[in-house]
Amino acid sequence: MRARRSLRATALLATLLAFWQTPPARADGTLVLISGSAQLQVAHDEAVAQFFVELQDGELARAQSLVNQRAADGVAALRRADPKAQIETAGYQTYPLYGRDGARRVVGWRARQTVTLRTTDLASLPKTIAAAQQYLALAGIDFRLSRAARERVETELIQRALANLEARVTAAAQALDVPKSRIRIEELNFGLPVLDRPPAVPMARASAQSAEAVAEPPLDAGLSLQQMTVSARVRLGGN
Repeated sequence: MRARRSLRATALLATLLAFWQTPPARADGTLVLISGSAQLQVAHDEAVAQFFVELQDGELARAQSLVNQRAADGVAALRRADPKAQIETAGYQTYPLYGRDGARRVVGWRARQTVTLRTTDLASLPKTIAAAQQYLALAGIDFRLSRAARERVETELIQRALANLEARVTAAAQALDVPKSRIRIEELNFGLPVLDRPPAVPMARASAQSAEAVAEPPLDAGLSLQQMTVSARVRLGGN
């Protein structure tokens, strides 16, 4: 499938470049700036979920030990629920708690560990999230396109944008009564794909307290609108 798409994109580009000729020393004909565009609405196929565990205790070592164990249990639950997911642990923080008597006396410690899940198994995601929430609090979920999906979409956007540009160049030439043999593309520029996606799903901040069963959350990966433009400097007519 990818090979066929690449061949179509190559054929479209070859058609456009067939208009290319070395510009004459004298700038004759009519120079026009024409752009083509394309957009696609694509379903998200990847999710990035942020979890954390935050606990406190009067002793630093115990606070860290509690967080370490809870984070390890959460990671194990994620691996069991989604063995192919990418899991990262980062953002470990420990900071003191001070009393309210104004003496700046340390009365306890708070420790926090962050866990990130990246997965393309969206069908099992609600179950995976619920399994992790027995040990970890969910900070948020971001639905997006995977790298493979972005590459496929970019290929199709290029095809459509080139086809749109070719149609506009042809229409401009016809409007000015210029034959195809006297169309010259002097410059071709591709714009970067533009991704418009909804913000991350907000989740209430909470601390994980016990390994209790959690109901599966309702999740909808949603869609994103991707766009691309291609512009050209085209000389119509002249010698």
